[in-house]
Amino acid sequence: MAKKRRSVSLSFVLLRFGIVMLGCMLLCCLLWYWLFIRLVNTGFFYKSYTSTRQVEQMLAGDPETFVSPSDDFLAEYALFDRNGKVLESNTKGRKLKKLSSLLQEDTSTMRVSRHTYRNGSTVIIRYYYRSEFANPVLRGALPPFEYLWLSSLGAALVFCLLFNTLWLRQRLAARLKLFGDVSRKVGAKELDFTIPHAGIREYDQALDAMEHMRDALYNSLSSQWAAQQEREAEIAALAHDLKTPLTLVGGNAELLLDEELPESSRRMVETIAASNQRARQYVTSFLESSAGEEEAFKSNSLNALFEQLISNTTAIAEARGVSMKVQNSLNGSANVQKDHLLRALGNVVQNAIEHSPVGGNVYLTGSIADGGWQVTVCDEGPGFSKAALLHATERLWRGDTARSADGHNGLGLWFAAQVVKTHEGQLYLSNSKSGGVVTIKFREGVAKSLK
Repeated sequence: MAKKRRSVSLSFVLLRFGIVMLGCMLLCCLLWYWLFIRLVNTGFFYKSYTSTRQVEQMLAGDPETFVSPSDDFLAEYALFDRNGKVLESNTKGRKLKKLSSLLQEDTSTMRVSRHTYRNGSTVIIRYYYRSEFANPVLRGALPPFEYLWLSSLGAALVFCLLFNTLWLRQRLAARLKLFGDVSRKVGAKELDFTIPHAGIREYDQALDAMEHMRDALYNSLSSQWAAQQEREAEIAALAHDLKTPLTLVGGNAELLLDEELPESSRRMVETIAASNQRARQYVTSFLESSAGEEEAFKSNSLNALFEQLISNTTAIAEARGVSMKVQNSLNGSANVQKDHLLRALGNVVQNAIEHSPVGGNVYLTGSIADGGWQVTVCDEGPGFSKAALLHATERLWRGDTARSADGHNGLGLWFAAQVVKTHEGQLYLSNSKSGGVVTIKFREGVAKSLK
């Protein structure tokens, strides 16, 4: 029995995140307070009430004359004569202008003091209830110590929040990545693997559902693979069994050709022999496909390829009383699998011949189009049914009653479509007023030296 894997709920994970984050913030506050006490003891800054006490000491006893304070004096002051001219100040710029404006106003407000001396001069003092740096240089270059110190606490708390949030995100993202890994493997049909464990109950429930899906898909694909292998084996066996009667037909045709025959009979026997040879090539192709062999791509003249296609199919058309109407404007060359492509195109033309009435026509056109090349085959038969337009290129599909024929096994158009796909082309089925139309297009990258 498999050991039950331990999982925690997502709520617990979030609660733990909150507790850890609050703990980190509390630790930051304690550390911040400890450093604050240390700085107080070392005299690094003046406490917030220091400025008030300095002003009180400066004005204590109602002094008769002004005594300039030391550099440690924290408040802003300016000494004015009877006419309002600045005699002395520890500030300048906007702050000094503010003190000058206070000279003309009622200064009975908090944090502003004034005192008039016996000689008629007046001092205006403006002070703040906040901690300041003890060092005059730092006090002039930096914002007040109190603001910076409170900002440092805020920055530490924000850092704790961001750090813990990123930690939680990384933890949850690592668990979510498991879903992506499972989805990729299932999409690639790599189903022989074990679904991982996330450790979070809600995630594991979703992964368990994916486990059931994987099992169902694995069983379904296993059945399909077995059926496909069985079907391919049947096709290979059929192709192998066909070799014997085809060999007999070919041998007898060759014996007849050795006899003295009338010209009309000799032509029919030659047609039988040529058709038998092509049939044997088709069987060989099926056997090669079942064995996994592939024909090499080689450069071939498109015009010669098309002429050979005409030569291969004309005798079949004559035997069925069908006329071939050919238009060839192909030129240049292309890298193709010649035998495979001729068999594929031959299947399409033969299919058109079989579905054209006696005395009818099959139109075969080769042309340069859209930077590539194409072959179009039109017949004068009943055309493709709606179902055939969708499924006629599927292997072993025989559901087209509109184009049924004796011996139809659902492989001709399928084989053609596979070869065209191998050549990076497209095969299209459609209908015209006269019958069915098959258009095979090859893109520019396949054709070489088209002129």
